[in-house]
Amino acid sequence: MDTPNKFVSTVAVERRPADELEGTADPRPETADQIAGVALVVDDEPLVRALVSTLLRNRGWSVIEAADGLSALALAPETLGLLVTDYEMPAITGVTLAEQLRLRNDRLPVLMVSGHLEIAGELSALRGPRTAFVSKPFPVEELISTVRLITA
Repeated sequence: MDTPNKFVSTVAVERRPADELEGTADPRPETADQIAGVALVVDDEPLVRALVSTLLRNRGWSVIEAADGLSALALAPETLGLLVTDYEMPAITGVTLAEQLRLRNDRLPVLMVSGHLEIAGELSALRGPRTAFVSKPFPVEELISTVRLITA
C-alpha cells in the first residue's frame, strides 16, 4: 500500500516523480544563512541514501554520501554541519560513526535513522539537543523538520 510522502524501505518508494515528491515537504527553499553547510549522508541502502541526499540538496545543503561508516570517516570534512546516518551498517554502527565524528566537533548535529525501533536505547550516548532519531519508514516532512530542529 503506497502512502503519500512515505519512504517505505528499499523495497518500494512512493511512485511519483522525484520533483513532485520533493516539492511536497516544503515548497519554499531555505536561504543560505539557514544552512550549516555540508551534510554527510551515510546509509548502506542506496535508495535511502539517494532520497535523503536529494531532499537535503534541494534545501541548499552540500551533500557527501557514503555507503558505510568507515568510508564516511574517511570522507568527512572538518567543517561538517550535519550527519544523517543509518544505525545498522557494515563494519561500524551509526552510533560509533557519530561518536567518532563528535570527537572532531562535539556540537555536530546527528540524525540517526533506522527501521529497528529497539535501538533507541542504544542512542543514550548521543542524546542531546542536536541529536534525533527518526524511524524508517519516515514521512519526508518528518525528516526535513527534524533536520531543521537539530541544526537551528
